[in-house]
Amino acid sequence: MCVNNKKTIHQFRKFGVRVAASALFYSGALNLLRPGRYPGLASEGESRRLYSPFMVLLYHRVNPDNDPFSPALGVKTFDAQMSYLAANFQVLSLTEIINRIRQGLGINPGTIAVTFDDGYRDNYVYAHPILNKYNCPATIFTATSYIGTDKLMWNDKLALAIKWSTQKRITIPGSTNSISLVSVPEKIAALERILETLKILTEPDKLTLVEEIFKRLYNKQCKSEPLMLSWNELKKMAYEGWEVGSHTANHVILTRIPLYEAKEEIRSSGSILEQELGRPIRLFAYPNGKPGDYDLSIKKFLSDAGYIGALTTVDRLNAHDVDLFEIGRKSPWEKFIPNFALSLARSWC
Repeated sequence: MCVNNKKTIHQFRKFGVRVAASALFYSGALNLLRPGRYPGLASEGESRRLYSPFMVLLYHRVNPDNDPFSPALGVKTFDAQMSYLAANFQVLSLTEIINRIRQGLGINPGTIAVTFDDGYRDNYVYAHPILNKYNCPATIFTATSYIGTDKLMWNDKLALAIKWSTQKRITIPGSTNSISLVSVPEKIAALERILETLKILTEPDKLTLVEEIFKRLYNKQCKSEPLMLSWNELKKMAYEGWEVGSHTANHVILTRIPLYEAKEEIRSSGSILEQELGRPIRLFAYPNGKPGDYDLSIKKFLSDAGYIGALTTVDRLNAHDVDLFEIGRKSPWEKFIPNFALSLARSWC
């Protein structure tokens, strides 16, 4: 009964937010919350520009699959989000934002950058045409050992195995408890628990357990079309305006491996990108990107290697004096555009 009450309360709150967002959005009142003026700053436009914060949006996958085991933003939703950004914000490339900050030029209020992590093929198939449609620049951070291959990232491998498993239960790694795999919601819950459990392990331990679970759950349906970009697709994206950054070679959490291995992950990824794309690589995104997934040694190595900025997954607006090797990003999962618009406006308040 208590669970049902909590669910009902959650649904009412969700409905209330949707109604409020719609009222603000369609009445035009939301425009009053859009970035432009900041308390405590001089009224002159130049001063506002110098001290304006900026936002970076983080996407992973965009497709129409509606697969709960591989979360992605829907194509129509992404189109609507980019349409809203193009009409109401200044969408700049990351490099332009970073260069303006480094040169002391500042940026305009309401400046946003669009980024994608990992290098999924649906970024080319679905997101690329939409970004071109609205003339929105974007940056993609690729884990290079997966580009041009049919390899699966460890989280995708687990998702595929659990999705098609015919087993009734699975034991959580490091625990004697088992959980049900009978229904889709139970499978999703199991996947989420296992992902969070494995993320805190060292890379060798994590990959060993992933292989053990995959073998335990494997059946003939555990097959997938190539999920990642080909090199030709990535080259075309770069040629048509995308910035490309490094996301390591093997998508490892850098503080879970020895420092010399972390440096090689960064070096080898940047090197092959420069070789394949014929351009310098100066942007980096930390895999997983939470505090503790990078440290001062990693940041110093990136700076010494010529990178001009590195991105986290910490959800925050970036001040004008942000550490350029700890840039925060917001993941916009809102499907309802008034909610998306309200979320962006609230970030600047």
